[in-house]
Amino acid sequence: MKFVVKYGDLPIGIYNQISKNCVEYTVDKENIKKLQDEGIQLNPIVARDYTGKEFPFLDNRIRNSKRFKNVEIGYHTDPIGLEEIE
Repeated sequence: MKFVVKYGDLPIGIYNQISKNCVEYTVDKENIKKLQDEGIQLNPIVARDYTGKEFPFLDNRIRNSKRFKNVEIGYHTDPIGLEEIE
């Protein structure tokens, strides 16, 4: 599965679940810089590229939101959300 990671409506990265044991998160450096220039301090975990076995920050949002039908992927407590693209 592949997702666009957003801060509000602004895409900040692409999260790709390559296989069961490999995920990849690639940030949109331009949009990250744009947010930082506006004074928005992102959690450092979503401001850097990552490749590894799992990415709990995003995996938990996906897993918890998928339990409900017609619910956006994310939490109401912060503006980080995901939109499935594949």
